[in-house]
Amino acid sequence: MANYAIASLSYLAANYETEGFKANSQRIATARNLSRPLVGKLMSQMSTAGLVNGTPGPGGGFYLSRPPSDITLLEIVKLFEKVEESLMCPFGPGWCGNGDPCPFHYELEDKRDEMMAWLSNTNLEVFTKHPVKPEKGFCES
Repeated sequence: MANYAIASLSYLAANYETEGFKANSQRIATARNLSRPLVGKLMSQMSTAGLVNGTPGPGGGFYLSRPPSDITLLEIVKLFEKVEESLMCPFGPGWCGNGDPCPFHYELEDKRDEMMAWLSNTNLEVFTKHPVKPEKGFCES
């Protein structure tokens, strides 16, 4: 779900500088080639978490609650995914927790640390500089 949340927020971030810009779930869904019910659910969760604000009614819609530079990808990912700070051994808890670490342990630790650092240091501002166009296959799976 985090990837769809980032896709949805990327649209709001790309339009952040447009004065008075708001987008309803349908507009975001169309712009990012996502289903409207999914976007509606995601936006509701992100509104509760304080990432977006919403204005109901005609002419209403969602907008970022903070500047794009103040919303990290890690903040978004943590809202929708279980982010493990501790390493999950692919061989189960019986190997790394008892005695010598498994053959992958240290490399997986490094990769996890790199990913956490990247998510922490990357924010939605990237979408204000390089807007994503849906015709390039955004979020197709």
